[in-house]
Amino acid sequence: MWGNARTRRRGFWDEKINEEFPKTQLEGIKRLISCMNCPQHCGALISYKDTPRYMAKCFGKLTYMMAAYVDSMDFAWKTLQRATEYGVDSFSTPQILAFAVELIEAGIITEKDLKAGPTWPTCPTDKEGRFLWLLDRVAHREGIGDVLADGVYKAARAIGNGAEAFDHNTIKKHEQLPLKLGTMDPLYYLMYTTNEKISITQIEGNWPQGAFPTMEQREAFVKDWPQIPDESWKQWLLEWEPRGEKAIPYFPTTDMCCQIVDWMEMLHNIDDACCVCAGMSSFCLKPPYHIHNYPRIISAATGLDLDETSLKKIVNRSRNLHRALNNRRGMSRKDEKPPQDHWKRRFPEIEENLLSAYYTFKGWNQDGVPTRERLHELDLDYVAEDLEKRGILKNGQD
Repeated sequence: MWGNARTRRRGFWDEKINEEFPKTQLEGIKRLISCMNCPQHCGALISYKDTPRYMAKCFGKLTYMMAAYVDSMDFAWKTLQRATEYGVDSFSTPQILAFAVELIEAGIITEKDLKAGPTWPTCPTDKEGRFLWLLDRVAHREGIGDVLADGVYKAARAIGNGAEAFDHNTIKKHEQLPLKLGTMDPLYYLMYTTNEKISITQIEGNWPQGAFPTMEQREAFVKDWPQIPDESWKQWLLEWEPRGEKAIPYFPTTDMCCQIVDWMEMLHNIDDACCVCAGMSSFCLKPPYHIHNYPRIISAATGLDLDETSLKKIVNRSRNLHRALNNRRGMSRKDEKPPQDHWKRRFPEIEENLLSAYYTFKGWNQDGVPTRERLHELDLDYVAEDLEKRGILKNGQD
């Protein structure tokens, strides 16, 4: 989605772009690089024209360009270099800048906000110059950039005057990937709403993003799939259809969704705790590291005597402690909802049932707080006592 997750440009890719983009991309990439000893080579060393060398990876080469509505890889490489030097990210920051552009166009951010300051010039009027000017202001926290640097959610409420209506792509006050889709996906609904790190890339990965179109493709995929927790899951994927009764939002079923999402989140938690890149485990289909071999790997590296059950308990302790900390800060069910326009076709009843079932599956009450029983199972009785003292958890509450 272009701009502040605003517009789908279906006719964007034409013959001119088809010729220009690959050429400019290859001109910028000097070589593919990776962390030491990693076979992935998921990053690239970039040196484009007169810009200093820098490392780039993933979606960053497109996010600034798309946020600015500038159809140029030349602009993308140069802007990404500046953003990299500043140390800002390629997901939240472009949306913050695009949000600012929308407020400028709506007259909410005024000419007064765009004037020169003690150490900076007046904002240019062209798209490229304006976007880079906003990036500079945010990075240095100068003028209007000091407000924008707090993120879309806080900036919208600080600016006021209708700016809140332009905050349409945040969950729990955090910018999401610039995506707007068609039909509500039950797996992604749970991942977007409950993910502890509030970023879809930090929970998805091991399960395919969509149903394979043909049975032949599905059968080929499940033939060699040792990473799944149970062989019965293969049948779930075989039954999953792109359309019809066995398609989203009705399939995978609620129970299947709970198990699949919990499994994917578990792998991300293990990766984070072990400082293993998600690119070699939780973020990929059929990765080399998975729940069946991770216990042996961790045991060999640390001397701990772990099996799958004990490793899962460690993961659940970490997850529920993190959850309880967020509950203490005020997070509850009311916060676990995707942007209203994230999907064109929404199913409120299915969504509520999904969330309720997932809470039960995780051992949380219907306000999203870990129950005393669940915390006791994880040897976290002191956490339950703390939540009860604060009035967040009522003893015996379901």
